[in-house]
Amino acid sequence: MTDNRLGRWIFLVFLLLLAWGLRIGWLEEVPPGWRDDELINMHALSSRVLGGELPLYYLGASGHEPLYHHLHAGVLAVLGFNVLSGHILSAAFGTLGVALTYSLSRRLFPETRMVAVVAALGLTTSFWSLMYSRTAIRHISLPPFVLATLYVLWRRLEGDSSSAASWVPVGVLLGASLYTYTASRLLPLLVVVLAGYLAVHHRGRLRGHWRGISVALVVMALLVAPMGVAIARGRSERAIEGIGADARVTELAEPIRALRGGDPRPLLVSIVKTLGMFHSSGDAEWLYNISGRPVFGFFGGILLWLGVGFCLYGWREPRFFLLLSWLGLGLAPAFVSTPPASLGHTILAQPVAYILPALSVVGTGRWVGGRLSWIGQGPRKPAMRSRSAVALIVAAFLISNAARDLRDYFIVWPERGMVRLLYRADQREIAAYVEAHPEISNVAVGSGLMGPWDRIALDIDIDRDSVAPRLFDPERALVWPAGQDPATVLLPTWPEPSSEIEGYLGAGRAISPGVSLRAAPGAVRPSSTVEETVFENGLALVDVQWLEDGAPSSRGEARLLTEWRVAESLVLPPIPVIAQPPPPKTYKGPRLAVFAHVLDSEGVVLDSDDGLWVDPLTLKEGDRFVQIHSLSAPVVTSAQPRSLALGLYDPKTNERWQTVGPGDGLGPDLVTIPIGGRK
Repeated sequence: MTDNRLGRWIFLVFLLLLAWGLRIGWLEEVPPGWRDDELINMHALSSRVLGGELPLYYLGASGHEPLYHHLHAGVLAVLGFNVLSGHILSAAFGTLGVALTYSLSRRLFPETRMVAVVAALGLTTSFWSLMYSRTAIRHISLPPFVLATLYVLWRRLEGDSSSAASWVPVGVLLGASLYTYTASRLLPLLVVVLAGYLAVHHRGRLRGHWRGISVALVVMALLVAPMGVAIARGRSERAIEGIGADARVTELAEPIRALRGGDPRPLLVSIVKTLGMFHSSGDAEWLYNISGRPVFGFFGGILLWLGVGFCLYGWREPRFFLLLSWLGLGLAPAFVSTPPASLGHTILAQPVAYILPALSVVGTGRWVGGRLSWIGQGPRKPAMRSRSAVALIVAAFLISNAARDLRDYFIVWPERGMVRLLYRADQREIAAYVEAHPEISNVAVGSGLMGPWDRIALDIDIDRDSVAPRLFDPERALVWPAGQDPATVLLPTWPEPSSEIEGYLGAGRAISPGVSLRAAPGAVRPSSTVEETVFENGLALVDVQWLEDGAPSSRGEARLLTEWRVAESLVLPPIPVIAQPPPPKTYKGPRLAVFAHVLDSEGVVLDSDDGLWVDPLTLKEGDRFVQIHSLSAPVVTSAQPRSLALGLYDPKTNERWQTVGPGDGLGPDLVTIPIGGRK
């Protein structure tokens, strides 16, 4: 093995270890918790494969291609549901993308290996790549297929001629890419554009390959046809609302809708903002960026556009035309959708965004080196000057880029308040606290979103079967878990407890920047207004109290407190985990709620506040909880006869649960309390 080849292999090993380490390390800290999209992917999409299904296209979550989810199901089957299994597939795709960026760059620029080195190292430490390589969403599965497709395509084009059969791998890679992410649909167009360019400017080069390109496109069409049929069958008139096949495409196409309506300004603004994502102001979403942060700093932005300039100057070379077309088509989804400059929508352009500055780094270094006359003389000095200049500019770009991106991703981004909220950082810290304190068994956790995702996030992160957190919204409710051990209440930064709930809680102490530990009394207020009434689903109404004697609050509300006990294991209808937005004709709401109605003397509902601000799937027999209902103070305090009706119902069917009467028979489906004449 020659020294050059040995050095290349050493570099490749170093590159892969660095890329893998940056993508797999510190996963419990960054991202700071679980994002809705990740939990939906794992539990509502990939889990369907574990249940024996194999969808060709997922209609939930605004429409998803299946490849990532099918592969992720295999990972989850082997490793279970945890932080590592959630992110390792994305890390693998991200690392593969780095390796293939190096390989494709070497293939495109064999005379300048430094381009491949700079592009691969830049992508390795890239904030953009790290973000999607460490998040359990499917976007990062696209770049490796793009790179592999272009690599094999270029190898075929480099030959004088090739059999049509040798182009089948290009078609297979093209077809497979379309099963990754929606932006992949522009990759076949890139191949067609390149073929058209060759037909016009390099006809002789295309002559021996046009049959092969045709074969590749036919193979791609055959492979993608089943998914195309599934998409066509799943299309819905409600796609604009984010429901059904390809709903996301329609949902985000605001600039196109404006253009069709005769207003080109949104499209022009979107194009300008997207072109500025590399140097001025980038993706505004905190989910996957520091809001407004451009991909590169000032130096890197100049180098990228200088690389574009090099390609424009040399556009008659197919490799330069390929890079230009790749960048343009890769950015196109962000031109025509909202938000502009989206790092997710432009994921197709991610590799070329690092090849272009690498090209300009090397080209600029050589140009500068050839014009420096003050670094010595002699026959070998020009080459030495060129290499020195290249090395200096390469080092400046890579070091400045890595320092900026690594700091922003691992330190700055996860500490921002909006990021902590969107990624449930408080729930991750709550889980860590519970894991570190084995004495905690009865725990109630505040939850502002009250959907299934907080529950699932805690279930993944708390690896103790003996702990089953009860979830409640502290603005409206509080749960006392049953059990002999003292109850512990852990509250996140948001939402804060209402004043009424605060009155039930003991003194607290901070256990992290975003979580406070509160004591919960061992008993609730004794019943004083109504006798305990048990409903047939296992819940019992224990107490009803008007707070402050029904006097209107500063907001003109009369606050009603109801107290409940889980008399026996709850009987609930099936409540599956549903992707959000859900597939067409799929109900996504709650299946149990409390109704609190103020009725007139004729039984007409004058005001109501329905809801259940605890997660019923987390409740256990013996648990108790209170919740606050807000009603119109003038209606409640009217001198006219009024009554309060309380009960339980299924919001999907509007069917009420009946009470349990004497002898275990069924009684009325509500509890009525007179409130007429209250002042």
